[in-house]
Amino acid sequence: MKSFLKLIFLPLLSVGLFIFVYLNNIQPKLGLDLQGGVSVILTAEEGTDPELIEQAVEIMRTRISAFGEVQEPEISISGENSVLVQLPGLTDQEKAIEAVGTTGLLTFRPVLNSSLNLGYSPALTITPNEDDPDNPIVTAPDGVDQLTGLTLDDNPDTDSYLLSLSDGFPIIYHLGPAELTGNDIDDALAVYPQNEWIVQLVLKDTSEQKFTDLTKKLAKLMGEQRRLAIVLDGQVISAPGIAMDVNPEIGITGGTAAISMGNSDQGESANNLAVILRYGALPVAFERSSIQKVSATLGENTLALGLQAGFVGLIIVSLFLLFYYRLSGVIAILGLGSFGALFYSVIALLGEYQGYTLTLAGIAGVIVSIGLTADSYIVIFEKLKDELKVGRSFNFAAEKAVTEAWNTILVADFVSIIASVILYILAIGPIRGFALTLGLATVFDLFYTRMFIRNAVPLFGNITDNPRSYFPLTKKDIENV
Repeated sequence: MKSFLKLIFLPLLSVGLFIFVYLNNIQPKLGLDLQGGVSVILTAEEGTDPELIEQAVEIMRTRISAFGEVQEPEISISGENSVLVQLPGLTDQEKAIEAVGTTGLLTFRPVLNSSLNLGYSPALTITPNEDDPDNPIVTAPDGVDQLTGLTLDDNPDTDSYLLSLSDGFPIIYHLGPAELTGNDIDDALAVYPQNEWIVQLVLKDTSEQKFTDLTKKLAKLMGEQRRLAIVLDGQVISAPGIAMDVNPEIGITGGTAAISMGNSDQGESANNLAVILRYGALPVAFERSSIQKVSATLGENTLALGLQAGFVGLIIVSLFLLFYYRLSGVIAILGLGSFGALFYSVIALLGEYQGYTLTLAGIAGVIVSIGLTADSYIVIFEKLKDELKVGRSFNFAAEKAVTEAWNTILVADFVSIIASVILYILAIGPIRGFALTLGLATVFDLFYTRMFIRNAVPLFGNITDNPRSYFPLTKKDIENV
């Protein structure tokens, strides 16, 4: 009875998990090569320090993960000064591309004026035209576009006229030189206390006094000049005002501050702002050398071909097992079917709850795992056949075969697990998907060998006493059985 319970445990578990994922419509999440997405190549200047590029890659990974728009982004260094960014299945492609491509300096700059007051850019000076009253004369300072009123080449050390779209409509701010940079920020977090989204700022210890002095100065002003603009890559991300209850003689102390974002509809904006403040700018400037959109149709075709290859491989393996091992092949097919259901369910659940994405390399790992699992059955069956040839009874031979074969399978699978772990740690991109699926399949194979196969083979010995029904043995092979 104990052996029977061990025999049915894994098949019942696999069926139960498969029913769960099917009823809840949980499917594996697909990578860029299977579901489409965006592939971007960013290139730094020649001679850029490799350590700076590595730091930039880590910041990109953190930015993308924090935005929550991409599952399992693949960001890796290509060559000496390029970075390959693969962003599968995006809902907002432009925002994700900006997250990795934004490289300008993050600065905090006082607001001097804005187009909200004037109705046009503060950089523009409009004077009447005596010769043509309907067309006044418009002039702009050097470095400012006369048509738009925007600074052409932003320099954070001088006054600038920069655009903001954060309020849903364009605003042009006249900004003074930068007072703080992203290097002064230690942490930022979006929170939702009392029905209002707030971005909490924590400044570095060395920047607390500098921030306090700045807020003291701004608290003495009124109107637009009481605001502090947050600028990234030449664009105003936000321009929060200093609260009216801030004492101009004290300022904001304690090394913390809160930026009010508004009601419950501002959750995404608050989170995005917190990400920008938390991770700041990249330590090196990149140019977008290439942006390629991968068609979802192409990914679907690739997936279909991969699944077809796996299905055909499974059929061939099953036919071989049936032809060569006969009744024992039925055990293998039942085990492989149960193994497949469990493996699919676990991959789907990992995608749903852990964000794992299945790539073409991962599918290759799945296909390889079919051979790995079939090998375990073959090792046991061949050992069983050898025991029958020397005249053992079927029940004794089955017990001896599964016991001795376990050691061989354990060593082989242990080597595969070590290789998968090392490959997962050292590899990048899709190769990690291959390592994960192969490692999972190997672990499952150990469980199936220990619980299913070693209990199924002796149990099937009660069906018939004729060894020929299990293996293609000759009369000479079984004359002493």
